[in-house]
Amino acid sequence: MKETIYTIPVNEAYATDCECPLCELERKLETEAVEYSLGPAMMEPDFRTESNEKGYCNKHFKMMFQSPNKLPLALVLDTHLDEVRNKLDALKNTAENALTEKRGMFKKGSTADVTEEASQLLSKLFCNCMVCEKVNHTMERYVDVLLYMWATDDEFKAKFDRSKGVCLKHLKLLTEGAKTSLKAKDKNPFLATLLKKECSELSRIQEDIHKFTLKFDYRNADMEWGTAKDAPERTIEKLSGYME
Repeated sequence: MKETIYTIPVNEAYATDCECPLCELERKLETEAVEYSLGPAMMEPDFRTESNEKGYCNKHFKMMFQSPNKLPLALVLDTHLDEVRNKLDALKNTAENALTEKRGMFKKGSTADVTEEASQLLSKLFCNCMVCEKVNHTMERYVDVLLYMWATDDEFKAKFDRSKGVCLKHLKLLTEGAKTSLKAKDKNPFLATLLKKECSELSRIQEDIHKFTLKFDYRNADMEWGTAKDAPERTIEKLSGYME
């Protein structure tokens, strides 16, 4: 298959010796999205408006904080905090007004709607993240490309078979993507291939992590580490995605 702007990142990820090529894609996307948020995006009014509205999750705020230039982050925090305060002030006023209603503060009809409004607002304030949205959207597109390549490109299918599988997070993403992106004739063969690969790789990982535990028995002091020395890190990555 002739490489395109869409297939190149997937092929490059599958050329990497790692526990999950999709984690490699996601790691790169996150880094690029954070750098963009603190760089070119600062000059885009539409992006700043959306950034003020949604903000970022703890993980991506942490990545932004690790940037050596703190001024862009401070500007993002300043304007987002202003947005948060305005929303909470409006909610506070709504709650206070409910106290003065004739039905009183102890009647369900008076306060139930305010409680629901507060719950919805706080969910939006805490759960939204500009980087997560961008990364998740792009990862879904990469999964579409990956599945298309698996179904149409024998060379990529062989590369897929030689890989070390994926983490459980991306196993779920691939499985969900297969439901909508693959033709009916390809769905079961892909799932069978994917799960066979995953079970084999999990067995490999467990052999390493078990050997790691055995090395702490004095009777095994002379045992060679082999591939088990970094087994805890690789096991965590296989179970829950790449470690920061």
